[in-house]
Amino acid sequence: MKRLLFVLMLIAVVAFSGCTEKSSGGNGKDLNATEIKMQAIKSAENLSTYNLTSSMKQTLKFNAPAGNNTANDNLTVIIESATTAASVDLTGFKAKAIGSTSNTLEMPGQAANTSSSEAMLYQIGNSTYVRDGSGNWTHLVDPRAAQEIWGDGSNNQVKALTEQINQSEWEIIGSEKIGGVDSYKLKIMPGSGEFYNLYNTAFGVAAKMTQYPMFMPSINSTELNESSKMEKLIWISKETYLPTKYQSSLSFDITPSIIGGMDPNTGNMIRFNQSMSLGKVSVNIETTDEYTGFDAPLQIAPPEEALKAKSILPSQIQLTSAA
Repeated sequence: MKRLLFVLMLIAVVAFSGCTEKSSGGNGKDLNATEIKMQAIKSAENLSTYNLTSSMKQTLKFNAPAGNNTANDNLTVIIESATTAASVDLTGFKAKAIGSTSNTLEMPGQAANTSSSEAMLYQIGNSTYVRDGSGNWTHLVDPRAAQEIWGDGSNNQVKALTEQINQSEWEIIGSEKIGGVDSYKLKIMPGSGEFYNLYNTAFGVAAKMTQYPMFMPSINSTELNESSKMEKLIWISKETYLPTKYQSSLSFDITPSIIGGMDPNTGNMIRFNQSMSLGKVSVNIETTDEYTGFDAPLQIAPPEEALKAKSILPSQIQLTSAA
């Protein structure tokens, strides 16, 4: 549910390294990195409301072992995309999100196959209302108090973004207007955590292809590191010091192989005497988040049909799943 609300695939945001740039907004003085950082964190902590529009697109191109065919004859393309529009009232303990996903599969000699889905979500205090693509509403009730769920900025994506400022280095590469707001444009320098996330992302792709845990995948770290390209940018308002936009791109190549499989008799993983290559896979992932409506009044209320849905406690979900 939180993924629907915030689309949080791959957000790793800035730390400030000591560069300065003349501000055309605010008090008009030169600002150093530390001042911008502290202002951003302070502004995010005092935030009451905001809107977030997010998008993600992952393109996977898979070349099966060619044999007697050319590479293009064996090229399979999988495109997964998601968009979310969310409004969050931090002081009122309310949030609304509308999301959609699309999946397209293009295989050699076949017409493209596309599927899509939509969902709507309201989070009111400790209640979550979800409408699926068929129009059916589900009401989930968290046994915790609303204050416990919303406390410490747990639903403040803007605060989470600014808190990660201290975990990376960055440089100011210019200025740009985002939605009419004059903003610093910052480039985030990759840190050790970025390469850890890169490996996890690549291994996740390989695991999906091999249907893990049915089969155990393996990837070549050297190939991954040499082919990977990543860029992360963030724009921060010169007037409010709140983020106006975040953008990331990641691409890499891997050649997954199957090195083991699950023994159906024992349920244990066994290593094969010889690995099997699955062919080269090229992956490209792009994400964009845009923030607007800081501290603006919001009207967030679930429709009547959502309020009529029967409430379900987590314990009831577990019992239903086990039945």
